[in-house]
Amino acid sequence: MLHVLPHAVFLHVEDNVNDALAFRLALEGATGNIRVRRVGSVETALELLSTPDAAAGPPFDCVVASLDLPAGRAGELARRVRQRYDSATLPLVGLTRGTPPVAAEDGDWFDAVHQKPDAPREMKRIAREIVDLWFSRARRFHC
Repeated sequence: MLHVLPHAVFLHVEDNVNDALAFRLALEGATGNIRVRRVGSVETALELLSTPDAAAGPPFDCVVASLDLPAGRAGELARRVRQRYDSATLPLVGLTRGTPPVAAEDGDWFDAVHQKPDAPREMKRIAREIVDLWFSRARRFHC
């Protein structure tokens, strides 16, 4: 019997429109079966991630969040996501233009943190790494 992977949906928390577009295009170039739902604020992301039925699982397959959000809000998002979902259920990836965090308060909440590159080719490589991480963690939900 042939298993067909359903379309996965990644939540992308990014307030920069250009960075959001670059990530979406890179992800589309890396794989054709992942849709991206972009939101520009932590509040909206937390609303979307708050499912009334915890047994139903997370409403998204992976969360990719910009660490460059105002006032360090990505750390808050990561902490709140990890309070509800573990890494095997909902992978959480950070993207940043700055130095990736090494402090436990932010960096340890993420499964991976990548630099936001300027070159589309490099963004495509990072998108593939994110897909590989997601698939290695969550493939049991899709096979």
